[in-house]
Parts: sequence; C-alpha cells; structure tokens
Amino acid sequence: MASMASVNIGGQQMQGDVNDPIMKFKMLVPRLKELLQKVMLQAAHVLNQNALLDSCTVRNPDVPVQRFDKCLEDFYAICDQIEIYLRLAIEVITQNIDAQRHAPMPTQQPVTQVTQQNFDTVGYVHYINQVRLQMASAQELHDVLVECARRIGGDKPVQQPPS
Repeated sequence: MASMASVNIGGQQMQGDVNDPIMKFKMLVPRLKELLQKVMLQAAHVLNQNALLDSCTVRNPDVPVQRFDKCLEDFYAICDQIEIYLRLAIEVITQNIDAQRHAPMPTQQPVTQVTQQNFDTVGYVHYINQVRLQMASAQELHDVLVECARRIGGDKPVQQPPS
C-alpha cells in the first residue's frame, strides 16, 4: 500500500504519493534553486578574487571560501537526481499507457475494491478477456514478423507452421 504525504513546497501544501517520481521532483526543485544561487554566488566570489589577484591589488586572499567545485558538484548531484526522477516518471507513464492498452481492467486496483465476491463473479470474465487480448496481440506480432521475413527474403512466400 502506497503511503500518502503532505509536503509544503514553495509555500503551497501538496499531497501525493511519497513514491511518486513527480512528487520527488517537486521536492527537489527548491533545493536546486538554492544550490544554483549558491553556485552563482561562489562563482562571482571566485571571479572577483581572481580579478583582484590579477590586478595585483591583493597578494593572498585571507578569507577562506567554500570551494567552487564542491558547490558545483552538489548542484550536479541534484540535477542528476532530478533527471532520474523525470526518466522514471516517463517510464511509469509509458507503462501505465501500455497497461491500459493491453489489459481490459486496471492493473492497480485499490484493495478495498477487490472483494472475494467480486473476484469470484467478475474475475473469470476479466481473465477470459485478458487471454483473448493477449492472443490477438500475439497473432498481430506473428503477422508482423512474417511480413518482415517476407520482405527480407525478397518476396519469397514464407512457409507457416501448421497451427
């Protein structure tokens, strides 16, 4: 069972599945903005110090600063996490579309909707429909493969095995 969470993002209260990649993405965006600001400030500071060193106005900078490469590494780490969550979201959406196309019933039913009575009376009908859809898909795939083999073989008739 997926847990639901209430998250405050950018002053807005949002509710969603904790395992939802879009929710995780939305939770990382404020951190990404913060790190981008930190990288820009650090880059400006480093450029300013280098300009002062180049103009010979300062010999040794005595102010210890956080390393620019560490800030940039943190920024890229968050970018990588966001990329992973967005790719995962695309994969989840694609999988749901495929499931809706190939399955006559929803693939993820809430537990409260599936009772023993529903399973006994409706389950077999759904099972038969599922088998018919799978058989039709297998036949469609077979026909496509036979057609491809025919085209590759130079329009020679392909012998089909007896069914």
